[in-house]
Amino acid sequence: MLFHVTATHSADNCPGYNRELMPPMLEAIEGSSDLATELGIKVHFMVSAAPKHVSYILLETDDSSRIPLWANSFPYKQEFDINPVMHEEKMAAMAREMMAAQPS
Repeated sequence: MLFHVTATHSADNCPGYNRELMPPMLEAIEGSSDLATELGIKVHFMVSAAPKHVSYILLETDDSSRIPLWANSFPYKQEFDINPVMHEEKMAAMAREMMAAQPS
């Protein structure tokens, strides 16, 4: 399954403003792919909207209980909004199945 994660933090917890958080943050980012692999998670993308203190992440895993283990490996306090998502093609196929199952 695919999961869209929005990770937000405050300016008080931002490595950009708290330089002592920068080395462990860099270490966590550089190790995040290996940790994801160990946990059975594929990271499709992880992008930062730095001025807004937010990151957007697309993960794939069959075990959503592993996501918090990966997400909490970053060394600063963040809030996570984790939502299952699907490709639009799959959504369209599901809609066609639903329409076909309706009585005429």
